[in-house]
Amino acid sequence: MERLLRVALAVLLAALPVLTACSGGGDRRPAASGSPSAAGAGGGTGGEAGGGKESADEPAVTLREAARELEAFLAADDVARATGEERLALDLARDGQHAVTPGIYRSANLKPPRYTWSTPTLLVPRLTGYPHWFAAMAERTDAAGERRTAVFVLVREAAETRWRVGFSSLLDKGRERPKVALDAEGYATALATRDESVSISPHLMGAVHATVAEEGTGGFAAGLIAAGPHTTGYFEQIAAARETAKERDCMNYGSIFAATMFPVYALRRDDGGALVFYSLNRTTTWHPVLKCGEGRRLEIPEGARWLLGDPVILAERRIVETQQYVGVVPAKNAGTPADVIGYDGVITKATAR
Repeated sequence: MERLLRVALAVLLAALPVLTACSGGGDRRPAASGSPSAAGAGGGTGGEAGGGKESADEPAVTLREAARELEAFLAADDVARATGEERLALDLARDGQHAVTPGIYRSANLKPPRYTWSTPTLLVPRLTGYPHWFAAMAERTDAAGERRTAVFVLVREAAETRWRVGFSSLLDKGRERPKVALDAEGYATALATRDESVSISPHLMGAVHATVAEEGTGGFAAGLIAAGPHTTGYFEQIAAARETAKERDCMNYGSIFAATMFPVYALRRDDGGALVFYSLNRTTTWHPVLKCGEGRRLEIPEGARWLLGDPVILAERRIVETQQYVGVVPAKNAGTPADVIGYDGVITKATAR
């Protein structure tokens, strides 16, 4: 696999510039305004595999290194998508992204969509130790011309390990790119997962989000996260689906959310708040109401059919979706709720009987 990745990268980077700006070409390096420039980041080897000792004032990950690694990832990802190589895609991924990758490929019959990419915005924190990580945002364009802003977090555990994508999501349509505080050299500030300078500590964002999704405006977490399709909208959808399932299909319906064990990453915003990248699992179940629902047939959702052989079931079905979110959390005592501004999700597990 290591050899396959090296060959794929060498061929693609030599012949196919994948990071094509949506405006039709142009410099693929990050721009100085909004996208920190590699200029002035220095040419040091700190944080690079095989590199020397980091200087005291240079970040462990430089802007130049982050730009190069993001370009290499998107190039290799395009090779995997073009060839349907799920193994290569898995080798490029870790954490939540490793969990969703099989669903991306198998639900598309190993023909996942391909994209072209705009000039990225790099959000590179000043780090002093491992794991090294950085975030990035870029406009992706699919074959139909639809544009969405994708968000990535790339991670490396140690000098001898390769960069992999651990998180990816999509900003909701119509959302502006969130602003992150940058220093004079264009670097961001990473927040500890248990940072208490913001209204919801990053490591609690998933649990609070799950509570609002299940309990809506009547729960104890009401008001901590703004109403929207990914929060109170889930509560309303679940209530409606439960009623429909019982009256129309004679099925008991339930859907619960839970924070995952995947890493949480956070950056300081320019207003003192945080930009948080985190994951949830949503588990949804259907099973027949005693007597009434016996023998009823339920279709399997299209996104889960790669996991289940039969298109319908006669008894219980359980479907798990791994969801990856982008959240904006205000500073402590700001008096405003957190907001979920980005989401992407894939069905990663399904059982039926």
